[in-house]
Amino acid sequence: MKMTIAAVMFLIVIFFAGCSSSANIPSIEESQSTIAQLKQELDTLDSRISVFAAPLPKGHDLISQTRSSAINTLLSRVANRSLSDIHIDFLATRPLWKEDKSILGIGYTNYVDIDSGKLDIDLKNFSFTSFTNNVVDAVMEIEGTGTIKASGKYTGVTAGVSPQIHFYLNEQIQFVVSAADSDYLQLNPVPKTVMLKTKVTITLLGLNLPYYTEIPLQATDLIKPVLIPSALRSEIVFPIPASQYGLERLSFVKRYLRFSKSSVRANNNILEYRSNIDFEKE
Repeated sequence: MKMTIAAVMFLIVIFFAGCSSSANIPSIEESQSTIAQLKQELDTLDSRISVFAAPLPKGHDLISQTRSSAINTLLSRVANRSLSDIHIDFLATRPLWKEDKSILGIGYTNYVDIDSGKLDIDLKNFSFTSFTNNVVDAVMEIEGTGTIKASGKYTGVTAGVSPQIHFYLNEQIQFVVSAADSDYLQLNPVPKTVMLKTKVTITLLGLNLPYYTEIPLQATDLIKPVLIPSALRSEIVFPIPASQYGLERLSFVKRYLRFSKSSVRANNNILEYRSNIDFEKE
């Protein structure tokens, strides 16, 4: 038993002796020399970065420039992804329109009811043609088809109809671009009258009778102000020393990026976005 304890003690002494002999603790002079060498390398890298950053615009933490061609590439994918971008179902509306009349003291009511209907709208094209002094010129092309089942009464005669509807719009419109809040760009449509070309086809006695008309619309009624995210709200994970000693030497905290004091400038077919970046806790 004594030999076993002695052997264990001998092994412990050998272990610590080996550890102490393998430990290579630098002297103060060696540490200062290493720090000086690393500082010289860091100063060299900082000077290289300063040379590359010199021609870049300054004044904000984030400055991005995007050409109109890049934006149009994304918009074309949205416009061409399907044949129907918007589907509308018409619910029964009774009455859609009515009026009370009287002939020789006899009263009657004219009315039109919407019984049912559906409409499919396809955004065929939406692209930006130019950026000039924060005014964005764009082209919008939409096409829609559908049917509406209507019924009504006029001067005592009841009738029903199920016309096929087709409409088309291809117009140049303008937007004024500005920064909204800090995380979005806002496109405000410029007032303009656009023409919606419509074709209503009614089947009567086996014949398809088309009726064509153009409906004037205001661009500000057709398109509301559009908010576009200026940048994705990102997060960065920072490592920090663990609060308690254990197997996990580090813990991690999330910091979200918040954009502030944003501005936007659209000119020469380039959209420039500037903003400062603040870190927020989770």
